[in-house]
Amino acid sequence: MKKILIGLILITFIVAAWSLTARIEKVDQNRGVEVIMDGEAYKELKSLEPEINLQQLKESGITGLAVYQQTLGDFLEKGAIKRIESLDIILGEAELITDLESNQIQISELENSALFAVVSTSLREQINNLEPKLEENYSASIIKRDAYDLLYFPNWHEKLEDVSLGYNASQIEEAKENDLKIAFRSNNKLNALSALEQNLEILNPDFLIFDGEEVTGYPDKIEETAQLMQDQNLIFGNIEAFIAAQDGADKLAKLNDYQLLRTHSMLQDEVEQADDQKIISRYLLSVRERNVKIIYHKPYLKGSQLKERNLGLLASLTTSLEAEGYLPGRAETVPYFSNSGWHVLLILLGVTAAGILLLNYFTAFKYEKPMNLFLLAAAAAGFLFLYSGREILLRQITALGSAVIFPSLAVIAFLLDKDRGGEKLEGGLSLAFVFFNFTAAVLTALVGGIFVSSVLNSSEFIFKINDFRGVKVAFLMPLIIISLYYLFQPGSKDLRQKIPELLEKVIKVKHIILAGGLALIAVIYIGRTGNFPLLPVPAWELTVRSLLEKILYVRPRFKEFLIGHPLFIFSLYLGVRKRKELYFYPLLMLASVGVITTVNTFSHLHTPVQISLLRTFHAYWLSFAVAAVIIFAYRLLNRLYQKYYLTEVK
Repeated sequence: MKKILIGLILITFIVAAWSLTARIEKVDQNRGVEVIMDGEAYKELKSLEPEINLQQLKESGITGLAVYQQTLGDFLEKGAIKRIESLDIILGEAELITDLESNQIQISELENSALFAVVSTSLREQINNLEPKLEENYSASIIKRDAYDLLYFPNWHEKLEDVSLGYNASQIEEAKENDLKIAFRSNNKLNALSALEQNLEILNPDFLIFDGEEVTGYPDKIEETAQLMQDQNLIFGNIEAFIAAQDGADKLAKLNDYQLLRTHSMLQDEVEQADDQKIISRYLLSVRERNVKIIYHKPYLKGSQLKERNLGLLASLTTSLEAEGYLPGRAETVPYFSNSGWHVLLILLGVTAAGILLLNYFTAFKYEKPMNLFLLAAAAAGFLFLYSGREILLRQITALGSAVIFPSLAVIAFLLDKDRGGEKLEGGLSLAFVFFNFTAAVLTALVGGIFVSSVLNSSEFIFKINDFRGVKVAFLMPLIIISLYYLFQPGSKDLRQKIPELLEKVIKVKHIILAGGLALIAVIYIGRTGNFPLLPVPAWELTVRSLLEKILYVRPRFKEFLIGHPLFIFSLYLGVRKRKELYFYPLLMLASVGVITTVNTFSHLHTPVQISLLRTFHAYWLSFAVAAVIIFAYRLLNRLYQKYYLTEVK
């Protein structure tokens, strides 16, 4: 029966791997990238370096300019609009007083109202287009004059400074003159949706990247925003959540059928504190490993030689992108992508077969046939989920099951279930034993990773609109399962006798020290997992990461090649008796980290499959070198111990 289960796992694995080829072709091979310059930062750079212009920036590598939707307060600050006070009117021209009176505006009432002069010609046109909505929502009126227009709010409050009115027309004109793409930065302040509608009709931008913590229309008018985007064939620049989580972004992405481009940016302070190489490395990493298609760039604004530094940075970035096969200026969205529900059911059967195999290790394969009922139960549950419209939940449950079962199975089947160790074998036999079992364990974890990636193989997960659920559980549960198998060895002993014996054991100081060490390991282990780790990454690790990326292109994960995998190899090398000693348990926990992390690597759905495979391969072969050092040190210390300590005891 064991062979049948393994055969079912292999068959469903082939189906899962095959379903990923479509994703690789349609999603991962999309090589276009945009480099969008922040419009406000460009304006500030221009004030510091008047000689720089968009033509030079384009020649160095930018492909578009981001222009912000501006509020009344923004225009007041910039001088495009000026508030008119009562004294200004009294001391001003008589014609102005006549115009106000003809519109029934009394000077004495300006304490509770507000009057603004709109000086900019382009802004006058934009506000005139918004007049119906301004009147409907705020009872505002526009008085058209020759030199300037007047914008009147009869019921004024300072909050109305957040009313969205227009955009920087001169930036739009300069961008279009240089044939640059336009990314419009729309906010969710007062009147934002009306302003967006008017501005889209005039500007016809290429991308919409929202400004602030919410998308325009959040919370109850997101459907209208989505319809505007569809009418204008506008692409959603979805900022990565760890950079700026924007409320309503997920819903908007779904409404637009995932026609979006992942967008990455650096804060201005981060840019100022970094050098060219660090900025380029960060951008390349986001493009290479997270499928980012829009690099939202902010230039250097501090220091000397700003023109040369900024043009040089962009030129180097463009060269680096092209060297890795990316195509600046040619980013494209991909149609909604998903494997079928039948694929999900087949993968569910494969994961269930692995779960049955794992349970059989706990029962010493005494109840194989009754356990096969789990296959029928899993299939029935899968159909129920699919036909009740809960496919997303089914995918998440199956992925979590795979992430828990396969690393547990890898450790139990290829380490704990072995009745010998490489230390007691001679030369080639020792190497073959260690190599075969370690490789089999990694391949088992890899199968689990492919199952995770395949069952979540849809645009919802690839673009992180829906996430792999249970990251902490996927890291912790395998350790619990492995611990239960190691400590109780169910199936080989009578648990009714084993558990009372364990409860009667005397707790010694060494046990307390061991428990404290394990608790510390658990805190560090769990604290460093997930998209938002509780523990920060130290500076030295960031340096080593950067070095590994330069050498290997894709950096293997530290938990695999420096900790988990080498200690797994070392555990296989140790004799069976030593694997039953007290000190081996924390070693076992650390050794299990590698295969758990291997599966976790494939739960990062935004990472191209080839990158995850390459990362896993690098961790695999590098771990042999680290393990060789550990084994050499162990043998040396063991020899010194026997030579000096045991001799003295005798």
